[in-house]
Amino acid sequence: MKNKEWLIEVDYDSFDRDVLERSSDVPVLVDFWAPWCAPCRALGPILEKLQKEMVDRFVLAKIDSDKNPELAREYQIRTIPAVKLFVDGEVEDEFTGALPEQAIRQFLDKAIPSPLDRLAQQASISADQGAWDKAGELFSQVLEQNPHHVLGLLGMIRVLLNSQRSEEAGKYFARLPIKTAESQEGKLLRARIAFSGGQNKDSLEDLQEKVAVAPGNPAARLALGHALVRQERYAEGMDHFLEALRREKNTQDSTARKALLQVFDLLGQSHPLVAEYRPKLSSLLFS
Repeated sequence: MKNKEWLIEVDYDSFDRDVLERSSDVPVLVDFWAPWCAPCRALGPILEKLQKEMVDRFVLAKIDSDKNPELAREYQIRTIPAVKLFVDGEVEDEFTGALPEQAIRQFLDKAIPSPLDRLAQQASISADQGAWDKAGELFSQVLEQNPHHVLGLLGMIRVLLNSQRSEEAGKYFARLPIKTAESQEGKLLRARIAFSGGQNKDSLEDLQEKVAVAPGNPAARLALGHALVRQERYAEGMDHFLEALRREKNTQDSTARKALLQVFDLLGQSHPLVAEYRPKLSSLLFS
């Protein structure tokens, strides 16, 4: 194998220069392998393929552990293949064995963020610090380059919800992968979108009056329940959702049932109100 700038063979004499020193400028992924090792021969081409795809993100350094027993001992290589990621001269992360390509991609994406990931992380820090305008600008830059960037989408949804633009947030949410949308974070954002806006512009007093006039109207109770939840009066809101559910025919596909589940997501599954109201919901659904 010919040495290349981003794909190199390293031995004991060149290790300090090519791995420890260079990892101060760019992460170095070290593959401890041996010619006789079948899993090593399976893993090697995958690492080389990913390095070419992720150009400039890391150097791939190959070390024959049989020819460099000192390095193998120093870094406690007990089984091969063994892969260690060096950053600033230290082992930042590692794995052993011939992992499948997708698992290695996930390892690299987590350990070595792409430029867009780093920009999204910078935007998230701005959002956490309350600099929402700056965060919005940075997330916009991320999504201009990749409209389906998951961290960018999640961040933009947070920004829009902070400025009460729930309808726009819903459009970004629709672009999330299903797995992300159904994650804990995705469910929380969906719940925030559901309760941050709403088409009904009636005041809380008007909605209460409508329920008083027509207590058997599920739509009126749903509207009032949403308004109460938006004011963080969760128990009162869920009471109205339960009453609406009692009056709906198809309870399994009920709008009120979905609203209750969204409140559970909004509060978090360990919240005392969730523990109180989940049995009430089950009782209605399965009685």
